[in-house]
Amino acid sequence: MPRKSSTASTSKKEKEIPEGPTKVIHTYLSDEELEHFKQLLLKRREEVLRDLDILRSSLSEESVEDSINSNYSMHMADHGTETMDREQRFMFIARDEKYLGYIDQALERIRNKTYGVCAKSGKPIPKKRLEAVPHTSVRIEFKENKKKG
Repeated sequence: MPRKSSTASTSKKEKEIPEGPTKVIHTYLSDEELEHFKQLLLKRREEVLRDLDILRSSLSEESVEDSINSNYSMHMADHGTETMDREQRFMFIARDEKYLGYIDQALERIRNKTYGVCAKSGKPIPKKRLEAVPHTSVRIEFKENKKKG
């Protein structure tokens, strides 16, 4: 049996798979506005890094104190309180690291000129929302839907 050429089968496959235009959405914000949000995000990033440094140093100082005080007996309630405080600091560290990731993603969107465009709908995110939550990637209606669902 004669074989069909590979180009014929390739072109048939290309026709079967609909190719939509690649949607590249650029920001509606001016360069000056992007710079404003970049500075806002960098300021928040610096604050988060400072907070993380404080939290991490308090944990390391606590471990040094624990090793010094390990010879003394401690009441169980005091030990429970210290454990809860330590766990709370770990939770704050995890929360701040997650927030730092959101800030870094927003800075990347500024570099890519996609900042201020909703990742879900492709519609512009209002400037008022960007001022309040500069690291956001979605419009408020998508954030509210996420909370409900």
